[in-house]
Amino acid sequence: MALIENTIHINASPEKVFAYITNLEGQKNQYVTSVEADGPIKLGTKIKTTVKAMNGVVNVITAEVVAFEQNKLYSLKTYGTPPASDVVSTNILEADGGGTKLTLQTEAVLVPPGMPSMPGMEDMMRKQMTASYDANLAQVKKAIEG
Repeated sequence: MALIENTIHINASPEKVFAYITNLEGQKNQYVTSVEADGPIKLGTKIKTTVKAMNGVVNVITAEVVAFEQNKLYSLKTYGTPPASDVVSTNILEADGGGTKLTLQTEAVLVPPGMPSMPGMEDMMRKQMTASYDANLAQVKKAIEG
């Protein structure tokens, strides 16, 4: 299991950042067509996200809140469809000089059994995931800061 860690500073309070990242309606975009939870966001809540790919294929992704501490910690376990593995994504919020240090820690098997593999595949996957998470954190920062 690999751990990928990305961090960004956001010029807003941890309370504001936490409210944003736990707002399911805010997750909708041109690809995410619906996000539904089986109750309020808290430990154990199940979340189903419907994603429509550019080629029109629709997928439903199931996740569960596996850690939740108001304004400090929000962690989701996304259940992978084989051969993909489950992924745990943890958002850690820390007050930082009038703003918030937001750290995203992602635990995943980068090349699960049954997936094609070649030398350098794990490094390539790590680099792609790191770039994607950096872009996602930059979008969160832009959305919150304006």
